[in-house]
Amino acid sequence: MSETIRILVVDDNPAMAETLADILEMKGFIVQAAASGAEALEILRKQPIDILLTDVKMPGMNGLELYRETRKAYPKLVTIFMTAYTADELIRQGMAEGVKIILDKPVDIGFLLALFSAEKRIINEIS
Repeated sequence: MSETIRILVVDDNPAMAETLADILEMKGFIVQAAASGAEALEILRKQPIDILLTDVKMPGMNGLELYRETRKAYPKLVTIFMTAYTADELIRQGMAEGVKIILDKPVDIGFLLALFSAEKRIINEIS
């Protein structure tokens, strides 16, 4: 069974979130964009998401706090951090708590697409 991956892009810079969402949609993914952790949680309550691509440094709820919230309610959700601060304590904590992929900003779109294509193959194999 072929299933399209559903991605939620979260960044407090709405232009960044929308640009990433537009690029991913053009490549065939189903994508939602959110400008905050609270908005992301609202989207997750309303529809299924496979991959959470979130900025780490955000006002209000940061990416680590969002990861912690989503891990409770959606334990199978794959979370990927995006950051311009690779030596940040939030990154270290996220990795210690289970985040496996950290992308530097600006995000390498080619790498991101390859990563999501690999994830799609994994989802299709277990479907």
